[in-house]
Amino acid sequence: MRKKTEARRLNFVMAAGKLFMDHGFAAVTMESIALAAASSKATLYSYFSSKEALFEAYVVEAGKGLVERLLDAPTESQELVVILHRLGISYLELVTQPNIVALNRLIIGEAGRFPELVRLFYGLGPKKTLSHIGKVMSALMDRKLIHQSDVRTLSLHFKTLCEAGIVERVLWGLDPMPVEAAVLEASVAAATQVFIRLYANQ
Repeated sequence: MRKKTEARRLNFVMAAGKLFMDHGFAAVTMESIALAAASSKATLYSYFSSKEALFEAYVVEAGKGLVERLLDAPTESQELVVILHRLGISYLELVTQPNIVALNRLIIGEAGRFPELVRLFYGLGPKKTLSHIGKVMSALMDRKLIHQSDVRTLSLHFKTLCEAGIVERVLWGLDPMPVEAAVLEASVAAATQVFIRLYANQ
């Protein structure tokens, strides 16, 4: 057996991801993934035990680096409006990425038949993202820049304010991707103003 390599593993992951996006989870087989990756089923199984494992790996790969950017906003010295703006832009850039939008559409389409995929995706994607936003909110409360409130509620309110008028339209295919930077900026600016009025310590 050939030595396992990260490049070969990634090749399997991306081949599987493209098939999932193009054909849906149910229609894809390990054989079709091996064929798309120009490899054998035996080699594929030496890396991944199932297509569920490949789906998990693809979700992680699709969001790599993007989710972590939510924590890049400095929270120690920057003004509240600057922190919220950077956080909001990072979040919208993440959730309007074409591959992330495609993943969301896939999950919605497969939810009835594969509820375990929904739980997997939620844990690796939306839940992790919300947790990262929550860490920023906690830091803002520690600095007494915003009211002491439930972290999850703060995170959900800020996230939802940023999404308003953008994410659903992109998800439904009403607006093109990528979303123009000016549109993201305007949405985050409005979200930040409302959030500050609601939660900022005066």
